[in-house]
Amino acid sequence: MQIKTLDQLIAVLTAMKGNITTYQAAIGATAADITFVSDALANLDYLRDYSEAVDAFKKGVFQMKQTAFQGDVNEVIGPFPVVAAGASPTPLDAGFLERVNILIRRFKLGPGYTHDIGVALGFESSDPTIAIPDQSTVKPTVEAFAAQTGYVASVVVGNRANSDQWDVRASPASAPSWHVVKSATGKSTDVTFTPTTPGQPQQFQIRIQLRRNNQDYGQLSDIVTVTVNP
Repeated sequence: MQIKTLDQLIAVLTAMKGNITTYQAAIGATAADITFVSDALANLDYLRDYSEAVDAFKKGVFQMKQTAFQGDVNEVIGPFPVVAAGASPTPLDAGFLERVNILIRRFKLGPGYTHDIGVALGFESSDPTIAIPDQSTVKPTVEAFAAQTGYVASVVVGNRANSDQWDVRASPASAPSWHVVKSATGKSTDVTFTPTTPGQPQQFQIRIQLRRNNQDYGQLSDIVTVTVNP
């Protein structure tokens, strides 16, 4: 399997971390290799989540700027969003993709290496589901930022793991009634809500269900609330 994306690299490292000690002798893995796999996975997981937090912070500040510029004079601008300073779990190295590819080539020359071992370690593709993290551990994050008008909010989703799509499920906050209001890919989308009382601001609750191969994938996200404007 050729690793082309960050999510694919994280999936391979996840499978490696779970199985490398089982096949350590067969692939000739050292203690340093095992430490590298664990550290690389922790750093890349952190950077993926942190970059999405920074993106959400940016969206929030830009929304404040727009409200300050041409928002309704009676509108109250909330406090600035907060994003913590970055702090990777272990010191960062450059070129994790190249480093992992070098490691894979070496493992394939191990004294007991087989194709099935490569599948279990996530870099052979005959059974790609083995490289997918346990669904029970996958839970997306969600943030929502209301636009000035049109009952529109931007929804930002993180920790998507190996999903290929996600559904935005929403409900009026005053009377829970959940429906899929939009399906999307990538990390964000704009959603237009249907108010129960047109012309008035309204609160909606939002949660995310990841999807893979047209099936629900992982856990539902926590619920967030957003107030959208007419």
